[in-house]
Amino acid sequence: MTFGEKLLKLRKEGGLSQEGLAEKLSVSRQAVSRWENEGILPDCVNLLEISRLFGVSTDYLLHDDYQSDGDLPAVRTARDQLAGEKERQGVLLLLAGLHAVFLLLAVGAWEAWGNLFIVVLCAAASLGDIIFVEAWLRSGQAPAAEVPSLRRRYYRLGVWFFSWFPVRWLCVGVFDYWPRPVNVININVVTVIIWLAVCGEVWLMTGGKK
Repeated sequence: MTFGEKLLKLRKEGGLSQEGLAEKLSVSRQAVSRWENEGILPDCVNLLEISRLFGVSTDYLLHDDYQSDGDLPAVRTARDQLAGEKERQGVLLLLAGLHAVFLLLAVGAWEAWGNLFIVVLCAAASLGDIIFVEAWLRSGQAPAAEVPSLRRRYYRLGVWFFSWFPVRWLCVGVFDYWPRPVNVININVVTVIIWLAVCGEVWLMTGGKK
């Protein structure tokens, strides 16, 4: 779109007549008409005022091939980077989820059947998941500056998924030797407290919000 077409579109979207826009810009209605219909560009002061009034960039107004501010190179680059970052985080979350599934299968197989073969198989799959993540992070699929953050997130999720089971088993084992009767609720409460403490400590040790 040309500058005149963009100005006409913005003016109508803003519910302004030519007279109304002219009044806001302190110019004549004929000036606005010439800008819209004759391809005449306003001076720098009026161009900046139009940009401010309608909340668009001057680059968008002056470049016929820009259909919105989203077409500006800097905006497009930032948008693409954000989309790529979200995609990589989604992949990481999926891989962390697979890691958790393998751990759950291993624990379930041992608790239900005492089947060491399935436990070893699931543990191998979990290890393979970690190896795959490391290979993916080193493959250049993610920007080098983003790799440490992605690695921290993956291993943090791994700790959250994995640490519950040893903490639970430890609490159950300790309470088996407790001199007084203990109900399941007490065991669960203690387990949750210790599990959250472990996860919080790992979170702090790996840089907190970084």
